[in-house]
Amino acid sequence: MNNTPSKNNVRSDSPFQANPVVVHIAPTPFFANRGCHIRIENEIRAISSYPYRVVVVTYHHGRNPEGIDVRRIPSIAGYTKTEAGYSPFKFLADILLFFKVFSVCRNEKPIVLHGHLHEGALIGWAVRSCLIRPKPALILDMQGSLSGELSAYGAFSGKRWVLRAFEWIEGRICRMADHVLCSSLNAFQCLERFTRGRVSAEILADMVPDRFFDEPDRLTLRRRLGIDVGKRVLIYTGGLLPAKGVNELIEAVRILLETHGDLVCILAGYPTDRVLEAAHRYGWAGRCRIPGEISYDVLSDWLGVADVAIDPKPDAGAQEASGKIVHYMASGLPVVCFDSPSNRALLGDAGFYADGAKGPLGLVRGVEKVFSDMEDAKQKGLLGKRRAQEIVSPGAVGKRLADVYHYLAKDRVGVS
Repeated sequence: MNNTPSKNNVRSDSPFQANPVVVHIAPTPFFANRGCHIRIENEIRAISSYPYRVVVVTYHHGRNPEGIDVRRIPSIAGYTKTEAGYSPFKFLADILLFFKVFSVCRNEKPIVLHGHLHEGALIGWAVRSCLIRPKPALILDMQGSLSGELSAYGAFSGKRWVLRAFEWIEGRICRMADHVLCSSLNAFQCLERFTRGRVSAEILADMVPDRFFDEPDRLTLRRRLGIDVGKRVLIYTGGLLPAKGVNELIEAVRILLETHGDLVCILAGYPTDRVLEAAHRYGWAGRCRIPGEISYDVLSDWLGVADVAIDPKPDAGAQEASGKIVHYMASGLPVVCFDSPSNRALLGDAGFYADGAKGPLGLVRGVEKVFSDMEDAKQKGLLGKRRAQEIVSPGAVGKRLADVYHYLAKDRVGVS
């Protein structure tokens, strides 16, 4: 696959106009504490030290992160959902988003349209088609397969012809972009399947803020959060949905709590109905913390109390990246996850890999391997942290984005 722009032929140190504008198109209720939204915010934070002015255009609901210019569509009555998954309001929201992006582009004259998810790229392509020259460059920020994600959430309900239609549409959208940023190896391979390697693309992992790399005061944090300093702590942070592996997580936690009397589990995320019901059914009171949705601003504190982190997401369906894994890595935690190409691309030798064929039992074996040699687990955690500093630190991601923006826009504004 054509991987231009390359790291060797792109300059990021010579702005071609005063504060050139980049419009990020977010077809989602930005910001909520979700992986997709965290990626969007962190990319914008990473580019903040470069001479770009970023505008985010998004749905009517969600909170405004401090210091980010957010423009919203008109309010849609009845559309309040912020968690992942299908919503019947999305079609109307995307139509309104097209008009909002078009209005912003006419006023701001952006050099790049950075479309998040396939809908964002499609809207960006439609808006660009309506603009006069010079037209902005278009990026697809691809976090997984659109058709795969919808299928994972049950949107097709066995209607295979609808799935095939969405796969065709997905392939067409991928070809509309000037460059594709894939959040994982799985997403990159999915893109190759849809486009046969005929688009410019690269992998850009999720950025992780500096605070996650700081060494935590584990004793103080445990006391503040009311967690026994003498216990071993397993943590999961993310969506508590079947597509995210919540069923595998619940079964693995059940087995681990039955066999390890000194273990405390933290299951942070939403919706909480499944894990709360399991906690009641299995009598996890006092040994399983279910704090619900945790603000991203304090997520590093929760990771700081843990001894091991787990990602139960199966290697199937949407093929999207695991943003939680890079945060676990930055925090220096040993990570237990299923053995998949994307997970290995991130963790390398730092991971504790579970056999996907064994399901929850494979995850249990991975956690037990961590507990059997905590010194080895600590060293693997530090190895993961060093890998994270190389690929997902603000400096690394910010420079790469600046290089991509410059390369894509220079021909449109006459810069060498």
